[in-house]
Amino acid sequence: MNVSELSGQTVGDGKYRLLIRLGNGNFGTVYRAQEMMGSQVVREVALKLYSPEATKAGNVEGMLQDCALPARIMASDAPIEHKRHFVSIYSFGKMDTPAGECAYVAMELVRGGDTLEDIIKRCKRAKHFPRESVIVDLMTQFFTALSLAHKENVLHRDIKGANVMVQNGVVRVMDFGMGAYLDRPDTPLKTTMSIYAPENFDGRYTAASDIYQAGLMFYELYTGCAPFVDRFGAGSMLEERKKRIDFVFKPGAAFPGTDPSPRLDEILSNCLKVSEMARYQSAEEVLHALQGADSAEALRMALLDEDYPAAEKLAREALAGARHDDLERIGFLKSLGEALGGQGRFAEALESYTEALETAERTGVFFHTPSKYNEIIDAMCVLYLKNGQAGTARLFSRKKR
Repeated sequence: MNVSELSGQTVGDGKYRLLIRLGNGNFGTVYRAQEMMGSQVVREVALKLYSPEATKAGNVEGMLQDCALPARIMASDAPIEHKRHFVSIYSFGKMDTPAGECAYVAMELVRGGDTLEDIIKRCKRAKHFPRESVIVDLMTQFFTALSLAHKENVLHRDIKGANVMVQNGVVRVMDFGMGAYLDRPDTPLKTTMSIYAPENFDGRYTAASDIYQAGLMFYELYTGCAPFVDRFGAGSMLEERKKRIDFVFKPGAAFPGTDPSPRLDEILSNCLKVSEMARYQSAEEVLHALQGADSAEALRMALLDEDYPAAEKLAREALAGARHDDLERIGFLKSLGEALGGQGRFAEALESYTEALETAERTGVFFHTPSKYNEIIDAMCVLYLKNGQAGTARLFSRKKR
């Protein structure tokens, strides 16, 4: 009997009753199972059974990593709201089954959730992908979890939709079977080649490699495109590596059914740089960028709804918060000016736009896009008119490029 054909069987001297098969992996099968104590059901678990062949061959390193790595994370002093993003491990070892002796891992059964892989498949069938705010929320949760893992010296190395569950809106990271410790990154990798980061082909695995894999996963959720999946079978290592070098990032606007987002374009393109040194160097850096995206989306919606007090509050919080690059700061200053102008506070609005203009002139960020510079001038001219300064508005309009 094959390890994937055990539904309905009792294994481990009656300790586990296998209910239904949940999925197959590289070395075995995952079942929904009941943990038994005599004739009583203790709890339901997800039971991962490694095949007898893999168990006999000693290919159970994945099982040990699957247990040790998340256990290290769960034993940390991190906040419980961060630990909730990981699936708990109950027990592991070897057991007798009708298929033979199998290594096993019993873990928390995540109920009522969908894998990100399933969510992506549904989106592809519907030809419609999530809004920016939804993707930002999922990415923020995922990179919060990844940040905790990296702080505990743990690399996941197998980041793909099948290993991420969304349960009642909460992201749960699963399957550390391909994981490794940051100080022992040379542990062989046997995952799907389509999610390799460029440096993985050289046998190098870093925090930036996890970021690259996560970038591929969320790029597919955003656009429906999985850049390196070859439907006719993977090529050689050299061919696969060249695909990464030749990869040209396409923004969301290039794909039908997406909610185009310049901010997501920027974040994901930075996750998917060929050079690991050009990528974000930590999950915290990604979180910083996502926090800006979250603020920008909330601010955009408040202005669209003409909720100017809320927009003012969001803009001021953004400006007082984490560091921003010049373009981000100019954007928040413009939004603050719009929010103040919408409340009839024209003099204050002019002060905000003036700071935005001075920043643009000092940094030259609109050198190649004079229309962006002119947008600030136009807004200021309107405010001068509303403030009873028609002459100043006429003179100021001459600054347009």
